[in-house]
Amino acid sequence: MYKPVQITIPTPCHEKWDEMTPTDKGKFCAACQKNVIDFTKATDREIVQSINGNKNLCGRFSPSQLDRDLIVPKEKSTAWTAVAAGIISFITLGVHKATAQETVKTEQTDVKTDSIAQENLPEKWIVTGTVSDELGALPSTNIIVKGTTRSTQTDIEGNYSIEVEKGDVLQFSYIAHNPVEVTINSSSEINITLTEQCIEHGIAGGIMIRRSFFGRIFHSIGNIFR
Repeated sequence: MYKPVQITIPTPCHEKWDEMTPTDKGKFCAACQKNVIDFTKATDREIVQSINGNKNLCGRFSPSQLDRDLIVPKEKSTAWTAVAAGIISFITLGVHKATAQETVKTEQTDVKTDSIAQENLPEKWIVTGTVSDELGALPSTNIIVKGTTRSTQTDIEGNYSIEVEKGDVLQFSYIAHNPVEVTINSSSEINITLTEQCIEHGIAGGIMIRRSFFGRIFHSIGNIFR
């Protein structure tokens, strides 16, 4: 069973980072005679792998990486993941342009903010989270930093991580769902719930709302790998 990993630094090092000697993976501290690895741009998975390989390592972390459970998605079978990604990409290709042109709606999000004061935030940090709808996780959701080429997609369990800086706008889009935009402040975890686009049909005395055709296909594929 996976045991959550947290990084806590009760007594931070007082040596100045700028005065240390640069190395391949960080810098060398002459005071303690140790290599200090720069993890500020590393993913949660990379941090956990490094810790598992060396329990006594010394590292530099951003505030958003401290005092929380590091998110490491379970690895899926490479073959099945490739098949799922291929099917999802094929379906997404024909409707991506139409989805991008739709009016962006802001939906309810579950945002956790670091307790560290905003003035102490680094220039850039990693935001992580999950994207889902009323049926569960949404794999291969497109996540783009608006106005840049920085982008990523959620994994098979709806998890994602992406580098941001304060003021960035994250755009979340998923086939047959209403897109969402979120402005970054000091958040290190942003969980998004997207709503499906629905088709209305008139029936005697009322309106029936049913799920879109692509939405049904998409979730049928996703449920195979859950």
